[in-house]
Amino acid sequence: KILNNCFDLCKKYELLFSTTNRNSELYQINHNKNKTQYQTISNELASVIQQGLYYSELSKGAFDITIGAVSSLWDFKSDKATLPDETLIKESLQSVNYQNIICDHKRILYKNPDTMIDLGAIAKGYIADKLKEYLIQHKVNNALINLGGNILCVGDKMTEGYRIGITNPQKTDASIISTKIEDKSVVTSGIYQRQMKVNHHVYHHILNPRTGYSYDNRLASVTIVSPSSMQGDALSTVCFSLGLEKGKALIESLDDVEACFIDTNNQITYTKNFNHS
Repeated sequence: KILNNCFDLCKKYELLFSTTNRNSELYQINHNKNKTQYQTISNELASVIQQGLYYSELSKGAFDITIGAVSSLWDFKSDKATLPDETLIKESLQSVNYQNIICDHKRILYKNPDTMIDLGAIAKGYIADKLKEYLIQHKVNNALINLGGNILCVGDKMTEGYRIGITNPQKTDASIISTKIEDKSVVTSGIYQRQMKVNHHVYHHILNPRTGYSYDNRLASVTIVSPSSMQGDALSTVCFSLGLEKGKALIESLDDVEACFIDTNNQITYTKNFNHS
């Protein structure tokens, strides 16, 4: 019964945060014809958007939740690898700016009618945190939540800790290292998760809000270990967007968060207290 309720929670949140499901609350506010006036929104959607704006500001726009008009042009799920039209990308970039959004705890206003919010880099972490909250309320002391790229642990696995493998970007069915954690979140953002190859160039789903194309900064993945999965989800994309040096400096300025960066040559860089084997 508890597991079934967890799946129901996932469905509930998809209807809040999905950018593509026409019935979701986010889809409705993104496509509202009067969105340059205040719209009332649910507290949960407002709080995730506010967190998204916080991380957009933290990265000075290297990560930007208003990338929606651009990200919707890319189809990494299609069998045919085709690049979006360059003119369309250029046009859509004009609506990307997190400062176009004004959001308090129950209402939102878009300054630009073409701006679209995409919560793809943060919503999954929020959902994982909510599932953990629900499990703890129902006296589940040990559990592993895996939402694909987002792992969140409840408890310490009967004192032995959870050993989590971090994917080898060059051989994605294997782990390159593992980390041992208790009660924490491990989130990875990588170029191998959704990608396409066109004219010998690999394009992936982590888009640069300034160019509309994938980041090309010699990183293959960033893994964040943190208390909250939403924080890890956002920071993994933020740090990928900032690149190795700035990303590492950001993590080392934060309490209780560690990171592991893997570049395209499979060289690994850890922040100072990352627990690895």
